[in-house]
Amino acid sequence: MSIGRQLLEELRRDEELRRNLAEELLPEALRNRELRKAMLLALSREMATKEDIEELKSYVDARINDVNRRISDLYGVVKASLVATIATLISTILVPLILRILFHS
Repeated sequence: MSIGRQLLEELRRDEELRRNLAEELLPEALRNRELRKAMLLALSREMATKEDIEELKSYVDARINDVNRRISDLYGVVKASLVATIATLISTILVPLILRILFHS
């Protein structure tokens, strides 16, 4: 196996060695205009653009609106259930009471 391949294998296995090598090479790389340009281009591919952020905001806004609508729907169902429950209780308690008062007087 060539020395280059051995070095690559060792760098793949040893994280601390990779970090130390990067710390040694980085200052040299930053002095070279072409290498700085290559690094900036590589970094720029990973950055979010204004369009990415606007797209994400639109997505989040749509999801929030959907959640608000679902909460509103749920509120309507709960309100209707509560009204039905109260009406049932009233009819269960008051109707017999009214009938008793009417027929016993």
